[in-house]
Amino acid sequence: MDWTGLELGMAQTRFLHLDFLLLFSALACLVSGETQVARVNEPATFSCDYNIPKKEMASYRVYWQNAERVVQAYVPGKKIEELIDPSYVNRTTAIDLSNNLSVTILSLQVPDEGTYECIVQKLVGGQYKRVHKLDVKLSIRADFSDPNIHEEGFFFSCWRITCSSSKGYPQPKLFWLKDGKELTSFNTTTFQDPTTRLYNIDSELCVNQTNDFSLTCLIKYGDFQVSTNVTLKRDIPFRRTLQPPIIASIVISICFFFIALILYLKRYHCQFCKQPEVDLYSVPQGLTVAATEEEANDLVFPLAQVERAATTGKAASV
Repeated sequence: MDWTGLELGMAQTRFLHLDFLLLFSALACLVSGETQVARVNEPATFSCDYNIPKKEMASYRVYWQNAERVVQAYVPGKKIEELIDPSYVNRTTAIDLSNNLSVTILSLQVPDEGTYECIVQKLVGGQYKRVHKLDVKLSIRADFSDPNIHEEGFFFSCWRITCSSSKGYPQPKLFWLKDGKELTSFNTTTFQDPTTRLYNIDSELCVNQTNDFSLTCLIKYGDFQVSTNVTLKRDIPFRRTLQPPIIASIVISICFFFIALILYLKRYHCQFCKQPEVDLYSVPQGLTVAATEEEANDLVFPLAQVERAATTGKAASV
């Protein structure tokens, strides 16, 4: 029997067993917690899954933190308010030392989303050493309002329809369904408020349809969704078929007509003004205007003067 090989195999087995114990110990100190989903403006409670013996409370320190921000802490002999990040002041409860070192965040907001760490330290040999760590992932949810479907109008066999929803999280995706079948040709706009980080979404659809049909606006956000279904009737009054571009064209045409009419009338009037005016009482060329009443009489009655001259001549000859 090869005793050397047997001893070597037993040694390897002992090393594997030791490695397993070390790995198990490491996992005992580093635990990944579950993911929690909570709504905006609601509270969320995290458990550290660790209890401290009452007699040893003074030898422990506990921190709940989000990235580099301290959410809540237990440090004997120190003011907790000086350790907590300003964004969490008056928004968290004190660590419950009798209930798995749990902590509650009040009135959640979208910026609270992320991974939270519970770190437990124990005073050993004059130094604090980490004896427990647990991560809890928090996902924030804000429900979108029921989609509002609005019928804009009907023109040239095209139904213009809009859908809008607001104040939701996480980022949404919008879908249109006509008679249960998904549509692909539409325009969608998404806006995120820079302060609350909540989303608003709007979409516009043009459907080539001349008869009644069913339409659904579906919004998905994370693992959740909300939708609205309507049946559109093909009995739209004529006054709703006039689209803004058509109205604008009509107004522009009317304006051009009046401008052309004004220019024509102005031109015609100017041509009329250039023609010489005929005065019924104007003096013909070659005649002078009488300056005295006698001259006027001479001009008015020239025949009478001739007759008087003829009579005077006959009398002189006799």
